[in-house]
Amino acid sequence: MQDNQGRLRRWVGVKFVRRAPSRSGRSVDLRVSHMRPEHAIWWQSHVQPVIDDMPGRADRGWNWLVHFPFTTLAGRVLRQRPAGFTVGIVSDDPDGPLVPCVMVQLLARFRLRAKSVNRSAYLWYLSAAPVAALTDVPEHPMTPETVPKRLGTIGLDVAVTHSFNRRRRGRVALYADEEGGSQLLDWYQSRGMAVLSPDQRLPRSIRRLVKPSDGRYCYYTDQGALEASRALDDLR
Repeated sequence: MQDNQGRLRRWVGVKFVRRAPSRSGRSVDLRVSHMRPEHAIWWQSHVQPVIDDMPGRADRGWNWLVHFPFTTLAGRVLRQRPAGFTVGIVSDDPDGPLVPCVMVQLLARFRLRAKSVNRSAYLWYLSAAPVAALTDVPEHPMTPETVPKRLGTIGLDVAVTHSFNRRRRGRVALYADEEGGSQLLDWYQSRGMAVLSPDQRLPRSIRRLVKPSDGRYCYYTDQGALEASRALDDLR
């Protein structure tokens, strides 16, 4: 059954998550769209200031007005097929704005291990909005009870889904930034990701020079990606 599920996802594709649970017990409608400049502008003015005041967040000090265009350009130059996605809360008003709650920047063509021929997606940046940033949106009033939950997991799933849809079998690699400490590394492992041993070298690349293997690279195996993806099927 798992083999059949894996083949189905590889050849038919996977839908992005379309809703999230909330403390109120009601689901919140979401939409995953390609990242646009206005998403980055809104995030920098509404969400990033809240994150910057939260010690221990790996995404403190990030600037999506820089990250978004830079990673897109760098990925194109390196032929790594960059893609940016915004997970947004859908307004009750059909003509209302999409409220960004997760930002995802990734590459669709990446090789993590020097001796492996398998390519995967690479999750370059992932940031989920804290509750405090989403309860102060005049265009879409929310309370702590109605703010969507599991946003980090949903953002990670965006990368896995994109990997499946680009024939990468759901494989995703990433680097757990040191700013997040052991808590961030533990979080990725709790989502079913394996950790690359420090004695396994990265392929020859700029990344191996800038961030050599140090025990903070995480990745999904084919089976791990399949299990992680199936775990969110009720939200698609």
